[in-house]
Amino acid sequence: MQNLNLPRFITLQLTEMCNLRCKMCYYWGENGAYIDSKVKNKPKVLDFKIVKNLIKDLAPSTPNYSLFGGEPLLYPCFEELIDEIKKYKSFVDTPTNGTLLFDNAELMVNKEFDLVRVSIDGPQEINDNQRGLGSYEKAINGINHLFELKEKKRVKKPLIDIIYTVTPDNYKDVEQFFLQDINISQINQITIQMQNYLTNDMGERYAKLLISEFGIQSDKYWRGIVQSPSKFNGIDKSELSRQVNKVRNYYSSQNKSVLLLPPTFSPDNLEAYLMSNWGQMSDLYEKCFIPWISADIVASGEVAPCHIFYDLILGNLNENSISEIWNGANYKKFREFMERNYFMPICPGCCILYLAGKKLKKNPFKLQN
Repeated sequence: MQNLNLPRFITLQLTEMCNLRCKMCYYWGENGAYIDSKVKNKPKVLDFKIVKNLIKDLAPSTPNYSLFGGEPLLYPCFEELIDEIKKYKSFVDTPTNGTLLFDNAELMVNKEFDLVRVSIDGPQEINDNQRGLGSYEKAINGINHLFELKEKKRVKKPLIDIIYTVTPDNYKDVEQFFLQDINISQINQITIQMQNYLTNDMGERYAKLLISEFGIQSDKYWRGIVQSPSKFNGIDKSELSRQVNKVRNYYSSQNKSVLLLPPTFSPDNLEAYLMSNWGQMSDLYEKCFIPWISADIVASGEVAPCHIFYDLILGNLNENSISEIWNGANYKKFREFMERNYFMPICPGCCILYLAGKKLKKNPFKLQN
């Protein structure tokens, strides 16, 4: 039986390091939290001793682990980490830019890694413009090699997911990439997600909330996600909707899983999302369940209740155990806040809401725009 006093989903930010500089990345991108002009210290790497103790402490709840970065495959203790997770029979996945997948494919097959989520954002020229020269070829070679090893050993794991992040530069290429460029027989599932973003006003209100409610003064992370809605003016929402839904229908007909974020890729819903008219979206939610089921462990050892928004910190594994933090006063205060207010100003711009929210049938949207 699962222990409900421990989180069931854990994201481990193994390292802040990354070998790419993807333009839209909220960490290492053009305005990201870790760009050189903002960071004076070396990128942090999560202490393996902390990770090992954490996994042991969480064993009663057998949580799902998602390995995050930076680029998770740069983590120096990657193999030892998988051994620890699998010792307690937990599920493990990782998003990756795919450039190091070839070298790690055999390890992942041998260790029965569960799911690899490879970020590729279109045909080679488009992807390389967005993520870096040569990144497409390396990612595709990694997927090919991983699939060949699975076939050779007659195993199903790790499953392969392709994550496509829609931006103004690649929205016209969804159909070509998924229906022409990749080998669908190698892929188990696909994720097509809109670029996460906040408006500056949302961020400023979030910053005030952090101070007034939690006594925290930080803008390092949320500022890396701020974009003006005008950046997306050039996206033809009808064309994007047509392509995504064509891809979804075809992959579904081939028994492939398809995840869309937000779930409804209609022209009107995309218009509302991209213009930050969150209350007009058809994908509306009553609340987010993340504070009750999931936590992120930041590379510093700090514990954050919200994925990628690491300005809000509720504890530190260098000082307390995960059980003490998860059941402690700070988490209790945060959950009470979310019970009362349903959302924070940042919530509509977070893709996790569309994964872990209770969807509404009507439109009593309680978040102020």
